[in-house]
Amino acid sequence: MRLWDKLALIALVVLAIIGKYAGDDTVDPRAGSARRPDPGRFAPAQPGAPPSTDEPGVMVPVGDKQQSSSGTAFSIDSSGIWITARHVADGCDRIVLQKTGRQFVRVDRVRHHPNADISILWTRNGVPALPLLQQPLRPNQDGYSFGFPKGEPGDVHAKLIGRTKMHQRGRYRTNEPVVAWTHVRRVPDIGAHLGGISGGPWVNEEGRILGVHVAGNPRRGRSYATAPASLRAAFTQAGLSDSGASRNLERISVTPRNFPTIGDRLRKNLTIAKVLCLVGERWR
Repeated sequence: MRLWDKLALIALVVLAIIGKYAGDDTVDPRAGSARRPDPGRFAPAQPGAPPSTDEPGVMVPVGDKQQSSSGTAFSIDSSGIWITARHVADGCDRIVLQKTGRQFVRVDRVRHHPNADISILWTRNGVPALPLLQQPLRPNQDGYSFGFPKGEPGDVHAKLIGRTKMHQRGRYRTNEPVVAWTHVRRVPDIGAHLGGISGGPWVNEEGRILGVHVAGNPRRGRSYATAPASLRAAFTQAGLSDSGASRNLERISVTPRNFPTIGDRLRKNLTIAKVLCLVGERWR
């Protein structure tokens, strides 16, 4: 064997040995991104207990508001107190709730939760409110979310699968426990985009609020909601009892069959409303 052939053979052996022991730093295209975590990574739901420090997190960027956008809000007190997602209401020049067509209700005051994706809105008049859940969440329980995905009426039926942490980075920073849901059915089931349902409620079969819809990845059939403790803190921040509103409540019964009808009813009554974040625009 010639000298150059021997050197080439030695080089191939050395490269093979290095390749065997060196780590592979490539990204597996099948693995979920920070916005799309593997459902197997969720810790089992332990309602009422804080998340453990070793749980994986969901990283969500919060960019600057460059243009007007829409989301969902829901009534928590008939005097005119609403909740939406902070990333919907933060950074707006003006916020309004849409009634019908070109009719709007001006939001007079906004308060953001310091470490959760929740904002509280105040208007001069209110509508029937949704009651707050008092019992702990249960693994695999049904949940229903209503709102305005892509600016149009839409609803989701899902099952609770666990909990994780959500880290928002950008124009503000939060680190909060969130509840993870896996989708069972969406109405309408069109596309893989649910933007606009953010800020809408997650409720149980009695219509009691479980959390606020704050993030998700519909392509993988996942959504995230604020933890019950964050929601109770928001009620207290709004000057309400953490047991929720006590008068003029919506009384509903939700099932896997009727949840789209219930969503339409809540939107018609404006208990669930489209919220518009106006940036650089004048509102009349």
